[in-house]
Amino acid sequence: MAERRYLVVFVAAIVVALGATFGVYRVLEKTRESSRIPTVAVVVAAQDVPEGGRIERLDIAIGQWPATTVPAGAFTSPDSVVGRVTRMPIFKGEPVVPGRLAPPGTGPGLEVKITPGKRAMAVKINDVAGIAGLVQPNSRVDVLVTLNDKDETNRQRAKVFMSNMRVLSVGTQVERGADGKPIAATIAALEVTPDESERLAIAANGGKIQLVLRGYGDPDSIKTKGATSTDVFAQLATGPAPRPKSTGRSTARRPAPPAPAPVMVVQQPPKKPDSLIVQVFRAEKMSTQKVERDTTAANGGQP
Repeated sequence: MAERRYLVVFVAAIVVALGATFGVYRVLEKTRESSRIPTVAVVVAAQDVPEGGRIERLDIAIGQWPATTVPAGAFTSPDSVVGRVTRMPIFKGEPVVPGRLAPPGTGPGLEVKITPGKRAMAVKINDVAGIAGLVQPNSRVDVLVTLNDKDETNRQRAKVFMSNMRVLSVGTQVERGADGKPIAATIAALEVTPDESERLAIAANGGKIQLVLRGYGDPDSIKTKGATSTDVFAQLATGPAPRPKSTGRSTARRPAPPAPAPVMVVQQPPKKPDSLIVQVFRAEKMSTQKVERDTTAANGGQP
């Protein structure tokens, strides 16, 4: 009888433990489901895809993206992306969206890089005009033209007449190499408006075109008055133009002023007195007598 009672208590304890374990498990599952972020399968870049490149099957993958942050128009099927051409670079892990792709049917090349409303125009350059190959795709340049002066023969005039122009390609290369090495080419394609293309054609046919490379992140356009051969000869005759004075405080240490020259001081000998006081001792008495100095002999016989 006692053994049966113990068995009933043991079975009841096991049932209660199983029920408590199942209840804790259900609570943990509900907590996990409430904190879980819903995701959506989207097409992402499996590796970097350059601008103007064709997307291949190995360039993309399916990734889980938070449903609340999925970009508008993100693709969910790889078949809708394979074969499309990129308008701008897509980096590894980024979702592929229509805004980064060219219209369907567009082939890879320069046309996908041209901003709507602008054109691509080729300009002939050389090693000097192209800064020894340092002008590369996506660089920013100023266009310098050198023409014969219409007012005077045998005189040339140079002027920067286009600023902050974008280089679309150099030669046949539309992307800057990963190694950053100079590109040896004789043709550079600039992105211009239709009006700029007309002026650039006149400048190229009537004179010499040179590209002036701009620094990174320099959007300012500087207006110049131009220079002529007369200005160059005048500068050669007068020397270089004086440098403008700096308005800011210079942190460089200024040279110390030269030390003043030493001044020699000549001391005059003390003037001898005109008379002398002589003490005379006679026996135990002392007396003083004043003796006048003979100035006639000192002055060469002059009184």
